[in-house]
Parts: sequence; C-alpha cells; structure tokens
Amino acid sequence: MKNYVLIASLCLISTLAVGQTEKGQGFWSGSLGFNNLSIKSNQNSLKGKTYILNSNVSISRGLFFKENWQVGGDLRLSWARGVANSTVPASPDYFAQNGFLAGMGGYIRRYWGKEKWRVFLGGGLSIDYSNTTISFKEATASTDPDKNFFAVKPFTQVGANYYLTDRIGLEATASSGSFSLVVNGFSLGLVVLTSVNKRSGFEKSDAPQTNKGKRIVGGSFEFDTQGSRPNTQNALEERSNTFIISPSAGWFVKKNILLGFSLPLGVSWNKNGAIYQYGFNPYLKKYITENRLRPFIDGNLTYKAIRSNSDGDKGVTQQDAGIGARAGLAYMLGDRFIVEALLGQISFNRTFYPENAKVKVWSGNFSASLQPGFTINYVFD
Repeated sequence: MKNYVLIASLCLISTLAVGQTEKGQGFWSGSLGFNNLSIKSNQNSLKGKTYILNSNVSISRGLFFKENWQVGGDLRLSWARGVANSTVPASPDYFAQNGFLAGMGGYIRRYWGKEKWRVFLGGGLSIDYSNTTISFKEATASTDPDKNFFAVKPFTQVGANYYLTDRIGLEATASSGSFSLVVNGFSLGLVVLTSVNKRSGFEKSDAPQTNKGKRIVGGSFEFDTQGSRPNTQNALEERSNTFIISPSAGWFVKKNILLGFSLPLGVSWNKNGAIYQYGFNPYLKKYITENRLRPFIDGNLTYKAIRSNSDGDKGVTQQDAGIGARAGLAYMLGDRFIVEALLGQISFNRTFYPENAKVKVWSGNFSASLQPGFTINYVFD
C-alpha cells in the first residue's frame, strides 16, 4: 500500500513526452549483486577458514510490437559457493557446497491509459533450473545428496506504470503463479526507456530542498516479537523481542552537498537478559543537476557495537566497522520532502570480536538494482 501511495505522490511531476507505449518503444530493467564473507578462526579447538561467495544478475527487456501491446522477457542467473577448511580431527577437513540457478521467462502485455499513467494486464511462461553439489575429502562422511530442480510455470501480471521523464518510469507489478489471480508477489521498480522522441522529459525546478543552510531529518524503526512453546505438558511460552530505531539528520553545507549521519540503536531481549547495539554512521552526499528528479552519490562510514548483559555473557561481544559508497535517484517533492531510491552500493566491512575469541571476519558487498527501496526525508530551515 505504501508503494502505491508513493506513486500517487509522484503525480506532482509535470511535463512528459507522450508516446511511451507506441510501436517501437522499449525498456530495460535489471539488477546485479555480489557478496563475500570470510571468517578465520585461530582457536586451539577450532582452527580453520570459511568463506562464502554469492553473486546474481538479472536483466529484463520489453518491446512494443504494436501500440499498447508489449512482448518481453527476462534472464536470471545466480551462483553461490561456500568452503570450510578445518584442522579439527573430529570434523571435516574440507567441505564445499556450490549452488547455481538459472531462469528465464517470456510474457505479453496489454496496456491502457494516456500521458504519464498506464495500467496493464499480461501473462507468460517462466522456466527455472537449479543445481546444488557438495564435495568433501574421502575421510569425511556426508549424508546430503547433490540436488537439481527444474520447473516450468505459467504466470499472470497486473500493474501500473508512471513515467517520470521520457527516459525513466516507475513500474508496480503484482504477479500470480496461476490464472486464478491469487497474488503471490509484488514489486516496485524503475524502467529505462530506449526509444524516445525529441522532447525533454526533465522538469526544471526551483525546489529549495538542497539550498545551503537547509536541514534534513529522517529515520526508520522496526519491532518484532516471537514466541515459542515446547511441546511438553505445562511448558511455558518463551518470547524474544527486538526493537531497532535509526534516526538520521544532516545539513547542506553547500548547495547540493549534504553532510549527515544516522544513529542506529537497538535492543533484543528475552527472559535470560538483553543484547544492546549502538552505532554512528556519517556520510557526505552530492546531488547532481537542478532538475526535480536528480541523481545523487555519497560516501559513508559505519560503526556498530553490540553489548550483552545476558546470563554468562556480559560486555562488548562484537564491533563492526566499514566504508562504502552509494548512488541513486532523488525526487524533490514539493518544498519540504526528498524521496530517494537507492540504485547501487559498494561496501567493505570488518567485524571485531574480543581478543580471546581469536576470530577474524571480513565481508564485502556490491549491488545494483532498478527495483530499489525508497526513503522519504523532511527538509526544514
């Protein structure tokens, strides 16, 4: 529901070249990601190395072969590998698991609407294949078999497009794996159009949000609770709770240049005690161009500490530090709000444990997607 409200808010954008669904028009969309996690242990009872790699890529292409009729398809690939080397005699010396997934699909859609808005209904066929293999030394026993999976499924789609410019549009899609239209998936993303006319679709703006001296506030919060009860007579329910809040603030030290920070704070607790986390994440962000819809880039540092007062485990148990860079699109909504979509990021992180733990952890992450998350910030003088 929130995503549809966001799309409705963006209706305030004016001026857009028409003809987005005419014959010959097309679009591209997709995502790319890579993650790496490395763990090294020097404990006397457990010496070894573990690393986990994950990568994925997806690409979608659509083309209008007739006015308001589109045919398209997508390709999805992902690969993962995990390796554990250990010198402990009672456990495997070497264990590796590889996973591969490939998928593709094709569809046809019918569009209705005019100017910036379109709604559509369509359907198609999806094909997926996955394969998982496990390897180990002969002295190691493993009961997990190699696995493979193949599926062919029809699907239906219903959704809406809102075109921000003559090149960029928002697309909200609800999908179903059956023709009874039982919704089992929803996505909100960006599409990049490949055939446009000569008119400019960018709206020049005098929006004051990024002027020097302006201040910005935002943030997020999360709460969840989970209960479990052993399946025995007179057993009591055990419940765990988590609350996380991350307020953020910043100020424009120069036009289109924002210096800011966020303060992630959290607590998790159950009957045995609580675990607290706190951090500080400064960043420097640059907005590009003077259009109402404008790109941004930023660089950031992250720090987080985790402290426990649970029974038998008190004090700081973990600290995380990292550095990263991000890029995305921002829309100046009215004179007081900035709506942002994060399109890509890269980061490197190190996790520190108490010295007696003798464990070292590094991780890296790269991702790019045209199906981003959205944030809204309030700007004041």
